[in-house]
Amino acid sequence: MLRYATCFICAAAPETCSTMGAPWFGASPTATPLTLHRRGWGACALCGGAERLGAVVDDIDATALTSEQAAQILDAVRAHGVVVLKGQNLTRSQQVAFTAALGEVVVLPHSFEGKDPEPLHPAIQRVTNYFANGTWKGPGSKFGAYWHQDGQFWRPPLHNVLSVLHCQSVPPAGGETGFADLRAALATLSGPLRERAESASIVASVRDIADFAAGDEEDLAKFPNATHKFIQPHALDGGPVLYVGSPHMVVEGLETQEAGRDLLGMVLTHATSPSFTYFHAWDAGDVVVWDNTQTLHHSMPYDRSSPDVVRELYRTQARFA
Repeated sequence: MLRYATCFICAAAPETCSTMGAPWFGASPTATPLTLHRRGWGACALCGGAERLGAVVDDIDATALTSEQAAQILDAVRAHGVVVLKGQNLTRSQQVAFTAALGEVVVLPHSFEGKDPEPLHPAIQRVTNYFANGTWKGPGSKFGAYWHQDGQFWRPPLHNVLSVLHCQSVPPAGGETGFADLRAALATLSGPLRERAESASIVASVRDIADFAAGDEEDLAKFPNATHKFIQPHALDGGPVLYVGSPHMVVEGLETQEAGRDLLGMVLTHATSPSFTYFHAWDAGDVVVWDNTQTLHHSMPYDRSSPDVVRELYRTQARFA
């Protein structure tokens, strides 16, 4: 673990820093500074240099969350993008209740869950290499293995979605979840790219999301294409953020669609560089909460060749604005 003592641009303490630079990049800080969750470079197979992602919120029992603690978590997520609660052990019902304390629980259509719904809990998404009936999914099982934002297919303001991921079992190596800081990426974007991004919007289609490929036509039709400005204010503090969705977005507002694809590719390369990424190495009992409007995330690889390797996580979502 480490704590940043001062902002390297203005030399102020984190709680008083008001610059657009590190560590806040346009977000206002939390009232009380938080420790960042880091493995340390010596033990890091995947390690990024993000300034603010992955703050630890201590001394909270997620099974008995008070309204004050829920507000603390929400503010920490707003300021840090990604927060970590260690040593939790939630049942599925308790995870849904925890999520509901943070905002309106998001429940996707049943057909979007594919072949592995969580029994009795439609708000839960299983991020596991085993089916709910105990059957191994095989070596080809993947979920979210590319940089993306959850909820980009919702039209504004319904895209303001937090994700909650709770780990029950973890492989011996690999299987991290990577996060990229879109506030930091915007604050450091070159002038020419920012000028082009100011004119651009992404168009997200639920039909282009591989995880929903088996969705019923009736369910898919409930989600008309969603358009999002490439640069937009954060819903809670007004700070500017990039909103890029994923690599398969259509970009409007430039000369051609090819120009839009080029811009999206350059911005994604910038945003997911080591300077802006944090890779969360899971321990059983971790609860990670992240804000999809200011971060990208990516499920990282691990040894999927054997049924003896288990990766078991459960995801819920809440709409925060």
